[in-house]
Amino acid sequence: MRVEMKKYLIILSVISVLTGHAQVYDKMVLMDGSMVEGYITAQHPGKDIVFQSGDKEVSYPLEDILAIVYARRQADDLSGIDDVIETKAGKVYKGQIVKHLRGKAVYLYEDNGMTQIVSNADIACQRREKLNQEQRISEQAPFLDVVVTGDGIYKGVIILKDYGSDDHAAFLCILDEQGQQQKVDMAAVIELRREPNCLYAPVTAFRVGEKEVYFNRNLTGYTVYTTGRDGSLRIKRDILLQCPVIKDRRLAVETQDNESNRHGILVRCSLQGEGKKRVLLFSYKDMLTSPVPSVQTTTSSGTLRKEYVTEPGFYVYFVPQTKKAYVCEIR
Repeated sequence: MRVEMKKYLIILSVISVLTGHAQVYDKMVLMDGSMVEGYITAQHPGKDIVFQSGDKEVSYPLEDILAIVYARRQADDLSGIDDVIETKAGKVYKGQIVKHLRGKAVYLYEDNGMTQIVSNADIACQRREKLNQEQRISEQAPFLDVVVTGDGIYKGVIILKDYGSDDHAAFLCILDEQGQQQKVDMAAVIELRREPNCLYAPVTAFRVGEKEVYFNRNLTGYTVYTTGRDGSLRIKRDILLQCPVIKDRRLAVETQDNESNRHGILVRCSLQGEGKKRVLLFSYKDMLTSPVPSVQTTTSSGTLRKEYVTEPGFYVYFVPQTKKAYVCEIR
């Protein structure tokens, strides 16, 4: 048989207390219009929600609660948990649960920027999936779920909540820290708690400043060059001695994503002269005829990343619109 969903629906969302970020609080909207900021620490199905606000932990009866509002992930977060809602009609919505209107509906924010409002009565089940496939889900959840029944205690991450049907009873599925799944009848749950997760290891995207250029995560300043009579661009020896040395033939150039940086070009250069007269040469013709090919991506944080496969030698990354050159040596 299906359970009365208003008893259980609130507890499945991820609590938004993010280690490594400025602390983000959830908001609980009460029936009298007031709002409390903090985070949920426990729920007793059908009875109350225990909410931590500042240094106080207070129990609020369900009938006093209008809604719970959850903060969205930061734009540069590369790890976390996605919420998946499946309806009785077979529709599937994936994103982040950002609001529960208690007893009525769930608000799900999708990656395309749309918000889906799904009625409680239409939900068949909810799942939770890891965002970063290279991490375990337990490393992406800031809190662990603790499910208490009359027969035992189960700790891990709730990855499935099935609200049941005429064919089966409602149940929870908990993934423990050893990767084992435990199935618990929802009707047997007497308390749901959350504990800080010591395994939580959030990953964020690398963010680049407006005028910064990085070679393999080494911050690089632009280089002064002169123009020869033949139109070649020349960089003097003393500047070469100060340029970053990259001991990897795979070079990643990272800048802020903007129109001028998208046209940046990597060129292998030639050395001419001896001793103090030694100079590095490259030309606009080199940029047109023999630029090093790249694979280009843009992260969610607005970082433009260009990846190159190089050979040992000196290279110049040149941005035509700003006429700035950045030099590195590949060894």
